[in-house]
Amino acid sequence: MIDISNEFLSKLIMLKGYHVCNIDDIYGDWRINGQSYVLDLEKIIPYLDMKTKHLIKFDDISWKGKNIYHELEQVRYEQCDVRYRCILTIGENPHNCKYRMIDGRHRITKMSNMGLDEAYFNLIDYQNIIKLLQPIPHP
Repeated sequence: MIDISNEFLSKLIMLKGYHVCNIDDIYGDWRINGQSYVLDLEKIIPYLDMKTKHLIKFDDISWKGKNIYHELEQVRYEQCDVRYRCILTIGENPHNCKYRMIDGRHRITKMSNMGLDEAYFNLIDYQNIIKLLQPIPHP
């Protein structure tokens, strides 16, 4: 099991990017309720409870690339620090798992490749995620 304590707080400033909820040729259907959305990861920072961590088995988590061979950006994979907790929510996902990964695909892949099958995660309430989603317009 990998865990860090308050050190994660210093890394929150690095929480950037997006969780895209769409149909992807590689990763499948990540839409929510049949709709495409995007989630700006910086907007979830106020909803993170850094004092509470959850030990969760990887089998209970859906993430982009789970159970398929896919090429990750090699530099991001090599440089990702598995000591920092990935972020999950309980909600709709293409693998019918209890948890949907919001942030941490490179880290969970690296931990899995290291032989781990569980780790500590941060959870964000699904209702908070839903209210932060922005629709993706149809092309």
